[in-house]
Amino acid sequence: MNRLKIPLNLTYDDVLPYLGLRREAVSPQEQELIDHYLKIIRQIARPQGTWRVFAVATRTPEQITLKEASLSIEGRQTVAHFQNCEQISLLATTLGPEVDDYLPRLSEQSVAEALIFDGVASAAAEYLIEQLDAHHVAEIRRKGFFPTARFSPGYGDWSLHWQKAFLESIDATKIGLSLTPHFLLQPVKSVTAAIGWSSLPIARSYGEPAPSSKPCRSADTCPYCRFAAVCAEQKTNE
Repeated sequence: MNRLKIPLNLTYDDVLPYLGLRREAVSPQEQELIDHYLKIIRQIARPQGTWRVFAVATRTPEQITLKEASLSIEGRQTVAHFQNCEQISLLATTLGPEVDDYLPRLSEQSVAEALIFDGVASAAAEYLIEQLDAHHVAEIRRKGFFPTARFSPGYGDWSLHWQKAFLESIDATKIGLSLTPHFLLQPVKSVTAAIGWSSLPIARSYGEPAPSSKPCRSADTCPYCRFAAVCAEQKTNE
């Protein structure tokens, strides 16, 4: 199991999209709160990531199985995303449980400030997976392969229920990751993702998975994600 501790060098500008704000429209009070919670999250977060690389065992138009992993990559759109891939890396990152513990306590004091902290935490979770992505992609390219874009359970037609096998395959409990009964990650500010090692040149982009009607918080933290077929909030309310 590979583990990496990642410095949380998040910036003010990284946070603004997660709050739906433009720099020129931010009030002095909002800027002060954002700066304050940037300091808080650097103090309480325990950012770390892990990954494993698996060889492709079998492939059909609707399923890829991996050697020495219980995970299957399923769905015609998802399998097409990993075409020409000889290996697939499974990555996971988390900010740690302290961030989850802090948010409800803050909500009792100020809902407005809790919303700002939640946006900062979401930006931090995305920053974390981006850093691990960059670290891993450099290794893929160094070895002469071409990396696909990240793809996660809950994107496109890859069912969210595969999240359980995903965590088992990389022994994610060693960085404190677990699941709710609805297959949502705990701690909440965590991300899982798969990256393919393509033997042919490939653009790091997505095809045309069915867009979700609202942002997906189960597979990745980006508020502009269009690639989730299952919304965590809808799932929870069923």
